[in-house]
Amino acid sequence: MLKPYVHLMRRPGAAAFCAAGVLGRMPISMIGLGLVILIAQESGSYGLAGAVSGVAVVAGALTGPIQGRLVDRFGQRTLILLGSVVCTVALGGLLVAVRADAAAWVLYVLSFVAGGTRPQVGSFVRARWTHLLGRGRALQTAFALEAVGDEVVFIVGPVLVTFLATQVSPYAALASAGVLGLAGGIWLALLRASDPPGRGRASGSEQAPLPWLSLMLLSLIGLGLGAALGSAEVVTIAFTAAEGRPGMSGVVLAVWAFGSLLAGLWYGSVHWRAPVERRLLIGAVALAIALFPLPFVPNILVLGIVLFCAGLTIAPTMVAVTACVEEWVPPQRLTEAITWTVTGILLGVAPGNAAAGHAVDLWGASKAYWVPAVIGIACAVVAAVSIAFARPKTRFAHN
Repeated sequence: MLKPYVHLMRRPGAAAFCAAGVLGRMPISMIGLGLVILIAQESGSYGLAGAVSGVAVVAGALTGPIQGRLVDRFGQRTLILLGSVVCTVALGGLLVAVRADAAAWVLYVLSFVAGGTRPQVGSFVRARWTHLLGRGRALQTAFALEAVGDEVVFIVGPVLVTFLATQVSPYAALASAGVLGLAGGIWLALLRASDPPGRGRASGSEQAPLPWLSLMLLSLIGLGLGAALGSAEVVTIAFTAAEGRPGMSGVVLAVWAFGSLLAGLWYGSVHWRAPVERRLLIGAVALAIALFPLPFVPNILVLGIVLFCAGLTIAPTMVAVTACVEEWVPPQRLTEAITWTVTGILLGVAPGNAAAGHAVDLWGASKAYWVPAVIGIACAVVAAVSIAFARPKTRFAHN
């Protein structure tokens, strides 16, 4: 199963930018949690902590497509360096502002700057793989590897933040997110050989139209994935607490992420003959089926088994979304298009969290699992609509 990945890592420069990409993505899973822990401890307000953290997420989602367009036109190096530095400085400013008990609006502004300038490293690395490999079978393996990298980030990041916050200091936890992001960003920016060349203003890239309806539907699937992940996480925390084992929430969620990691490795090792649209539909339907039993789980053991099975569907569905983008959009605007789907995932997490929290308050933890279950069904419906009515006639790759 690992042989295709070994071949990928032997490509010139691949191992370096892949590793830099994982390091540069660590803030994704660390900044939000680090802000919540720090601000809640210093101010005593979880409402303020959640709001400041949410501002960073929304800012990243809003600026992601803009970053993608700029990178497609001018290359990655300058934007990564500038964004990494500004993001880290803004996080440092947040540490000072929280320590000084600054006004809430100051925290919001600094959080917006930090979230909005954080480089969209995941999209940039996927663009580098396309530049290195061209379009075809090996690229699908690379996309699967990046999905695995995402899972590693979301397994390691929260554990690292929690450990530093409890054993050292909440300030150290948030500072570590900035340092890791800065180190990964600088490392990636210095790898100039793998940086796709910018098209420039006169390249005609602006005249290459995006299939907006198709892209928005794919982004809507991403939104659903983010909402399903966010809502299931909140309900799982509530469920384990209701069972009298609150410490098991991290274990269960890690099992979920591990299932996605394994599925991503397997998915990328297979030579798929089915069209990418069919794989997207199968993945979305499998996700809906896997999430449906959640409201009926009787205990934590069964919950872990069900979430592991649900995790097996996440990475393949995410990879299929990215693969559809890669086939459906012109190469001149690939990075911008990928950032739209990433934006969907990021924007989905916050409302998923909120909906799940309200559901827990109204119905209790078990019944609140209907939130991710219904979202999974909606993802499958949108995938079916995308394939039936919104596939672009022009194709840019054949697998």
